[in-house]
Amino acid sequence: MKSLAPIVFFGYNRPNHTRLALESLSKNELAAESTLYIYVDGPKQNASEETKNAIEEVKKIVQEVNWCKEVILKISPHNKGMFHSNIDGITEIVQKYGKVILMEDDNIVSSGFLQYMNDALDFYENEPQVMHVSAFTGPQQQAEVDKLTQSTYFFYHTYTWGWGTWKRAWDKFTTDALAVKKLIKAKGNIQKLNMNGTFEFYWGLDAVAKKQFSYNTIWHSIVFLNDGLCLCPKKSLVDNIGHDGSGTNCKADELYKKNDELATYIPVMEIPLTYNKAIQNCYVKSRSLKYRFIFFIKHYARYFFR
Repeated sequence: MKSLAPIVFFGYNRPNHTRLALESLSKNELAAESTLYIYVDGPKQNASEETKNAIEEVKKIVQEVNWCKEVILKISPHNKGMFHSNIDGITEIVQKYGKVILMEDDNIVSSGFLQYMNDALDFYENEPQVMHVSAFTGPQQQAEVDKLTQSTYFFYHTYTWGWGTWKRAWDKFTTDALAVKKLIKAKGNIQKLNMNGTFEFYWGLDAVAKKQFSYNTIWHSIVFLNDGLCLCPKKSLVDNIGHDGSGTNCKADELYKKNDELATYIPVMEIPLTYNKAIQNCYVKSRSLKYRFIFFIKHYARYFFR
């Protein structure tokens, strides 16, 4: 294995989530050899005392123990917002190291998470079409994924719940959501961008431009524009516990129910450089028209009326 990728962890005002996520990370064998950067965003100007106290508790938790071999704290005195805090952190570290592993405070990872991420980042380092490595496979995909003979597959949806990328890929990122939308319109195939109508990334870019809240709406679109691929595991190595109503962008949602058991080892080996079309159909089957409408209202349309 080449040099281990640095880990970037984002926290804010969820101390219980933060503790669980960092404890799960520390149980990885490679944690004892890894460098961990922890970014904690500051309180908003009108933050309640409850929120301020929660942020202070997060600051204490991240400093309690050495969660990895080396822990470097990046604590902001003021609120940058999730959009800018995450983008700035990703950019800073990937520019320095050339590759990066990302976690948020609601990502509970298995003991094999770091091994898989580092193996994948090394294996596909010089493959420009591969732009994103995900440690997550959604429960709605599992029935189709179980049919695979290999341990990984390619898709083009950028799950950001335990993921990684390289400088060569992240250099294509821009915060100009409207410029990205213009390029998508010129490219065409908006139906594919939106995963056959399962999500609404195209109009979502307008919402992001107005109220910067989801960098992944842009990131997914940029991977699409570049015909990029995202490596995913046959079995998930991460659970997202943020669908309990506590998150900024992940609202209460039963679709992403907790996985009963996470994978502890996912071997990374050569597979065809093409995305699995059957996976896309899983999304469509799992989401009724009513669900898709509600998803758009909850995740995008609300930003037009703030």
